[in-house]
Amino acid sequence: MHYLIRKHLGVGNRKVSVLKSRHPGHVYKIAARVAGEGYDMCVAVGGDGTVNEVARGLVNSETALGVIPTGSGNGYARNMGLPLRLEPALSIIKDPHFHTIDIGRVNEHIFLVSCGIGWEAVIATIFEGYRIRGILPYAQITLSTFLQYEPQEISISSDPGNWQYTGRPMLFSVTNMEEYGVGFSIAPDAKIDDGMLDICLLPRHSLLSAVKYSHDMFRSKTADIPGYIHQTASHVRIKRRFEANIHVDGTPKPAGEEIDIEVIPAALKVVIKPDDQN
Repeated sequence: MHYLIRKHLGVGNRKVSVLKSRHPGHVYKIAARVAGEGYDMCVAVGGDGTVNEVARGLVNSETALGVIPTGSGNGYARNMGLPLRLEPALSIIKDPHFHTIDIGRVNEHIFLVSCGIGWEAVIATIFEGYRIRGILPYAQITLSTFLQYEPQEISISSDPGNWQYTGRPMLFSVTNMEEYGVGFSIAPDAKIDDGMLDICLLPRHSLLSAVKYSHDMFRSKTADIPGYIHQTASHVRIKRRFEANIHVDGTPKPAGEEIDIEVIPAALKVVIKPDDQN
């Protein structure tokens, strides 16, 4: 892969460096250094966790985030319409178009796609420990945790408008983009540059109903699912009875009984697919 990257991108007077992370957190340090040295672009090669780490090092800089997706879900790349194959992804980076997007912050972490507080956080926690990646083990975890997960009571308040909610949602995500990945839409109307986040809640359904309504999520018809709640917000405050993991772009993180989430508008310069490219 190093050879192909240099072959495609190292043309003309362009300077290309290929660096490999050595330990957790190293990718962030590389990205922060690249931004500090004024590079035009820093390209993440990996899944959503790697993309998130690189983005964290580039926030509020002039260095753009490029992505060569090689992960299991590739939620960021799918939401942005980026190619999942190597050579088409390199072609977009070789002739980049740029856009500035919002990001989310949950406690001390950032997210580009979504953070999850409910059942989806349990799935992410278990999947993180699996050696085998891919859709099959993810589906197995999804089924087993669905049958076992008991939602805890939460209280939400958000601005603007001081919206309030108290309940026991099965699924509870705050998103900046439409889907988790692989076409599974949770916030069909989400926009990456509107200065708002999308609060999405779903109640517990029977397994049969969940299978039935999952088809609506693949068709971006999430609003048709009974009990679906959607609210936009710039700032979200959550209180719950006990601490548990949340997920941040698919990576589990510990969190306490109070969770604070806000949008950071126009915080990240990114490489996007040209409008005329399919």
